[in-house]
Amino acid sequence: MNKLDTQAVYLVISRLLGEIIEQHPPHRWIKTEEVFPHPYQFNKVSYDYSGEVEPMTLETFQDLVSKLGNDHWYSSKFEELLHNIYINQWVPTFTSNFGKHWQCYHDLLFDAYNDWKYTHFKLYDEDGNELDEELENNLNECFEDFIHQTSPELYVKKMMKFWW
Repeated sequence: MNKLDTQAVYLVISRLLGEIIEQHPPHRWIKTEEVFPHPYQFNKVSYDYSGEVEPMTLETFQDLVSKLGNDHWYSSKFEELLHNIYINQWVPTFTSNFGKHWQCYHDLLFDAYNDWKYTHFKLYDEDGNELDEELENNLNECFEDFIHQTSPELYVKKMMKFWW
């Protein structure tokens, strides 16, 4: 893909994230331990460690932003921000003792981007056969590059509107 095409894809990703920010107030994840009866052993209990989410306060948000970059397993401060802002929605994990995966901004952006990608580009035929592997790889690289290279500043300012 040439530079103009990459920039156009970056603009789409930015627009998608802006819509996500406008539609989903930020929440934070809280560690919890939920007791429930063990499904197979009588008089035993099990625990679920999925946690809960609660609306994020301005102070919590500012603390998160001030600590961006301290967790070294993220490739960028922007990626860390997107992974640490949750919404009040979860999907089942089908994993013992961790039944809920709380959705974060990164999950929503990844899903929205894939929806856009498969709507606008014919990457597979009706039978599921890949038609243009190189194009799909380039589109995937655009998403990853956007996540790795984008500064969180603009998006932090957009998120701050929830507390104004």
